[in-house]
Parts: sequence; structure tokens; C-alpha cells
Amino acid sequence: MAYRDDTGDALEAPTAQGTLRIEIAPRQTKLSIADRTLLISERFATVVEHHKKRTARDKRTSIELTGRLVVARDVPREDLGVWLEVEPGTPRAGMRRIFGVEPLSLMEPTGLDALAALDRLAHRLRAEVLALSRDIRRAVEIGSSAVRGLDKVLIADHGDRIVVYARRLFRDRARAAMSIHEDGRISVPDGKKLKEIRVHSRFGVTVWGDYIRFADPQGTDLARVSIPWIAPEDRKELARRIGQLVDHDEQGVIAWPPRLAAEADQPG
Repeated sequence: MAYRDDTGDALEAPTAQGTLRIEIAPRQTKLSIADRTLLISERFATVVEHHKKRTARDKRTSIELTGRLVVARDVPREDLGVWLEVEPGTPRAGMRRIFGVEPLSLMEPTGLDALAALDRLAHRLRAEVLALSRDIRRAVEIGSSAVRGLDKVLIADHGDRIVVYARRLFRDRARAAMSIHEDGRISVPDGKKLKEIRVHSRFGVTVWGDYIRFADPQGTDLARVSIPWIAPEDRKELARRIGQLVDHDEQGVIAWPPRLAAEADQPG
């Protein structure tokens, strides 16, 4: 099965939603799948929802690129998502997942080849939109792909800090839920203000119901952050990764966030 289109600068990868295709032009990147297309230019991201029978009834939504645009892979599902920062610099600022696909099941005979093709496509896409990511070095998403990934959590590496974005009830975007620094400082919402706490051990980051709980060495609560909508195992994975970041004994042993497979396979 061939995944490269030799007629132009394009790549294809089988996914659970059908064949995903990326086309690279001088001023535009196009991602397309059976029921939708994403067009990324220098100024706008346009999502086209294709009508099943009549092209004239396609629904087009264009969003000006005033904020960051990032490509994220899901852990451990390997989904591919494109996230766009909307209304930056305002109280309504947040990250919205505007496009996404799930990999073909590894139980399929061609599952491994399809995943490798998706890795290559994701790496190429990330390279094409690198300038639009601005200060976000890499991004990982966690959570179910139901409702096109609306409830996924985004973990963005800004270099000097990791920011976790999660959706609130009745919202169409994920808002910054916490910021984690390598020195153990963690900024969490406290009403309309931010509260800064310090955690230096992975044992101080645990899960309590829908919350990520932060505690001092004596077990006293420092803060709790609600991360709803994702499965308990995903919430535990998020807590584990935050613990890896703040625990100085583990830093340097486990990279966080992990490099994506496509990045790791690139020649030096």
C-alpha cells in the first residue's frame, strides 16, 4: 500500500475515519478526510464540513490566526489533533481542537503500517505549521475522541512552563487549568486570581475523583484542580506526567512530554 502521492507534495495515511491526506502549497497547507477539510494559510484556518450529497451545502468556518496553532498527538491512543488558540489576550482565551483523526486499529492487518504513515504525516504537518506554534515547542493531548475530541485535555510545552488546558461545562474551548514549572512552582486558579504553590515530589501529585490534587510532604492539601470529562485512567496519566516534571529525582531520566514517534525516528 502506497502512502505517498508522487504527483505533488502530498502524503496520505489510513485512519479510522478514512484516508487522511496532506497537501503542501507555498502559502497553504491542506488536510482532508472524507467528511471535512482543514485549510491553513498565513492568516486564517478554515474548516470545511462536507455535505454528504451536495458540495454547495458544505459548511465553512474561518478563524483568523491571531493565536497559536499547534499539532498534538494523543497518549496513548496516538490520535492526531490540530488545536488553535482563540481570542488570545482576552478573558475568553482558550485552545480549540479544530481538526482530528484516530489511527487505524492495530488489530487490523495493516494497522502498524498505517500508524507509521500517520506518524510521518504528523511530523510533516508539524514542520509546516512550526512558525504558527510560536513559543509552544510540542503538545500532547489526552482523552477520548468522542464528539470530535471536544473533551480532550491539551498539554502544551511553552519552554519555561507546561500549561494544561481543559474544557469547562458548556464551553467550546479548553481553558488554561494550571501551569507547571520545572522548579516545582504550579499556578492554579483561585477564584478570579491565580494561586502559586510548590510541589517537589511526584508523591505530592495524586488523583481525587475528578481532581488533580497537590499536597505537601505531610499530606496537607495545597490545591485541587478539576479536570472533568476525561476517563479516570487518563486523569491518572496526567497526574503521573505532572509528577515527573516536578520531581527532581526523575528529571533527566524520563523526558516530559515524551517525544512523538515521528520525531524520534528522524535522522540526526
